[in-house]
Amino acid sequence: MRTLRWFTLVVCLPLLTAAEKIAPAPGSRADAEARMSRDITFLASDECEGRGPGTKGIDKAADYIVAQFKRAGLKPVGEDGSYFQPFTINANVLDRPAVLALEGPQKQSIALRQGVQFWPMALGGSGQDRAAVVFAGYGISNKKANYDDYEQLEVEDRIVVLLRGAPHSVDKERNAELAKGAPFALKIATAEKNRATAVLIVNDAATARDGDDLLDFNYTAFSRSAGKIPVFHIRRSVLETMLGGAEALTTLETDINRELKPRSRELTGWKAHVEVRMHRGKVDVKNVVGVLEGAGPLANETIVVGAHYDHLGYGGTGSLSPLKKMAIHHGADDNASGTTTMIELARRFAEMRNRQGRRLVFMAFSGEEMGLYGSEYYCKHPIYPLKDTAAMYNIDMVGRLRKDEKTGKDKVLTEGSGTAKPFKDLLDKLGAKHDFKMINKPSGMGPSDHMSFCVKEVPVMFVWTDYHVDYHRPSDTSDKINVAGMRRIADFSQEAIVALTAMDKPQYVKVKSDSGGVSKYQGPTLGIRPSYSDEAEGLLIEAVNDGKPAAAAGLKADDRIISIDGKPVKNIQTYMTLLGGHKKGQSIEVGILRAGQKMTVKVKLE
Repeated sequence: MRTLRWFTLVVCLPLLTAAEKIAPAPGSRADAEARMSRDITFLASDECEGRGPGTKGIDKAADYIVAQFKRAGLKPVGEDGSYFQPFTINANVLDRPAVLALEGPQKQSIALRQGVQFWPMALGGSGQDRAAVVFAGYGISNKKANYDDYEQLEVEDRIVVLLRGAPHSVDKERNAELAKGAPFALKIATAEKNRATAVLIVNDAATARDGDDLLDFNYTAFSRSAGKIPVFHIRRSVLETMLGGAEALTTLETDINRELKPRSRELTGWKAHVEVRMHRGKVDVKNVVGVLEGAGPLANETIVVGAHYDHLGYGGTGSLSPLKKMAIHHGADDNASGTTTMIELARRFAEMRNRQGRRLVFMAFSGEEMGLYGSEYYCKHPIYPLKDTAAMYNIDMVGRLRKDEKTGKDKVLTEGSGTAKPFKDLLDKLGAKHDFKMINKPSGMGPSDHMSFCVKEVPVMFVWTDYHVDYHRPSDTSDKINVAGMRRIADFSQEAIVALTAMDKPQYVKVKSDSGGVSKYQGPTLGIRPSYSDEAEGLLIEAVNDGKPAAAAGLKADDRIISIDGKPVKNIQTYMTLLGGHKKGQSIEVGILRAGQKMTVKVKLE
């Protein structure tokens, strides 16, 4: 980047001087922090229900953002003159309440109530049956761990009851193998493989330690179904009734974990009647968008300033809570902090009179947590042409500004610094001015909303302040936010955006993808970006990362992965399950569909 020094001296320094003139005066810092504290406290409140798509809380959050845009004076450019850009997210929808009833050995009939003793799980399918019930332990079959809950158990045409999670032993390697069978999707697939007609899942003792909470239907409604048979989450008391008491269930679990030997058995005399009717439907969601028009020769070009305002609602498959319970995931840092900062920036730019430069589009995206749905939708249906979009500035998780251990300076992380030539020097110069320790990663392919723009070859900047122990947990609450630090990120971002609105149009630079994305996944990868909004069978590739295994094997965008080592890939859930069964460095056979033709390629996992 040394070749940028002349450009920086000639172009960036005057822009920073202009930004200094419009930056908040020191006396206004307290006012800014008061505003931002008020915003984030509401967005991360119980009232907003974790801003999960499909909840009333996320609509309250959207209305709040609109109110701030209106008050600031931003122009509505959404559908029907509103501030909303509506779209839909695919989800499983119950057609009517499910049925679960037991028939006991004494001819007793027990009708269970949805929401009280059970919830159907959206990971299953529609169907009905009346059949004998068997207990299949944890529902795990793993040859490497020398453990099979289905061995010597007749399951065909029966309903299986399974414990959640996996058994534990002192053998760490064996534990790791057993844990591979813990995901709901794999339990369901294994039950189907053994020809079960339905699955009843019970919290194991560890999960139920602080309460035997049920996961309601919406907990997994946005995931693709992992199987075709009905699946229910039931109270431990239901299984205890069939076993003859609570002590019997406790003894079974204790024995399995002590000896790591299955204790599967028939539940003599017990039958169940199950019925679930659901379909793959749509849930209405919306991006929130407000605009400040530009002026001068660059007025018809656009800078998008974005932050996603959705989070996990009451948990769901994205939760990292060890207990995986239904609980509000407040998402104060992720991403009420980015939304709050974006709103504050909108206020500041709206106050600038006679501002010259590019148009500013302020956007709060929805559906980011489920796969960048909102930003992907905008990029496919842009309000302003992407060819005239000079840059996208993304703000996600900026509420935990902390000291760098080596330098003692507050640490700011960025991504996309290599997607246009001026970006790296601009970020470093601003970092020095604001006394930040900057960690700039060139690639713009990290999984937050900037990636949707980068895939379309729009230069991007992404600003964040790193992970923490409350990430994707109910404990990510507003009282833990560094509001003063968030305000400093707003000051920094304001100057960066001023520069973006006035510099010569940045030319997109394709950067070799690095491993610096926002991801907790540590397993083997192909190096692709899936299309999360695609609903056809298989896994559609949205983009292929340069220098990664998929690119080396010749995989391309719009290829559809249909199998891994001969096993069918139905959707992203089965893709991740199959991929997770391999190790880095292994080679796999990937079956794809390209332009209607089936092909198989060999890929070495990274």
